[in-house]
Amino acid sequence: MDTSNKKNCAIIIATYNGAKWIEACIASCQQSAYPVHIIVVDNHSQDNTLALLPKKEITLLPLNCNIGFGRANNLGMSVALKNLGVDYVFLLNQDAYIEKDTISKLVACHQQYPHLSLISPLHYGGEGKAFDYRFKIYYKRSLSHKRNRVDEAGIQYCNFVNAAAWFLPKESILQNGGFDPIFFHTGEDDNYCSRLLARGKHIAITNSCFIRHDRQNRDLPPPPPYLRIATRSKIILFNPMMNPLRKIGELFLLTLKFLANLLLPAYRTPKKLLQNYKDLKKMLDYKFKYRAVYAKDGAFLEDDYKNDNYLKIED
Repeated sequence: MDTSNKKNCAIIIATYNGAKWIEACIASCQQSAYPVHIIVVDNHSQDNTLALLPKKEITLLPLNCNIGFGRANNLGMSVALKNLGVDYVFLLNQDAYIEKDTISKLVACHQQYPHLSLISPLHYGGEGKAFDYRFKIYYKRSLSHKRNRVDEAGIQYCNFVNAAAWFLPKESILQNGGFDPIFFHTGEDDNYCSRLLARGKHIAITNSCFIRHDRQNRDLPPPPPYLRIATRSKIILFNPMMNPLRKIGELFLLTLKFLANLLLPAYRTPKKLLQNYKDLKKMLDYKFKYRAVYAKDGAFLEDDYKNDNYLKIED
């Protein structure tokens, strides 16, 4: 069925202090050859991101605090499905730009391969000359598995691709839900992919189109060695694909790493230790509270936590 003349796809952009990129990001979406709705969920930016957004042609959801990447996208997906009645959503980072034919080729890919639950275009750097440095790692990792080899139509099956540019059919969201809100930022895409795989769904990268992820020139300081422990723990604990024995083993290794980090002065401050305690308690409480949610279709969309103060939208 030809649906190219109606807007049955919504591009969702979660923003936070994205003034450097947002104009180019929105402009690329407006130039899409395939008609799209554009939904921007702003996580209470403290720069002039909101002022740079067009006054028309987008649906803007400005929040009164930063609810995190995953929850912001959940809210956008809920609006797209319930209010706009779309068949597809495309999650796009605020620092990424699509090409004119990106969406049309993703729609065509899903129509040819309707069993795919998540499709990603290729991710190039901002200049479009080479793969994004992180995407290159995921892509090569997927190629290392024989069963994931690229087929004759340029479809690369994989177990994970980062969520800078995800194309999701409506059925995938209704069946697998949104991002798990236990992840504030980072880890939510890993968890989502593991939940898809646990349901026997397929994830793929298509070589037919690409986006540009403009982050290659960022000058970021190296993170402290202990920063990833809490996120990695959540990824392991809430991974339905991982064998329980492997979970115990990996969590044990993380515990040893945590104990080793106590030798670092910056890690054993009262403030840091209190935060670690709160993180651990939150994870354990959440594991029991949301155990049933993992088995529920359509989990983690905004209805699952609509009473939270995080989701009060400004008038």
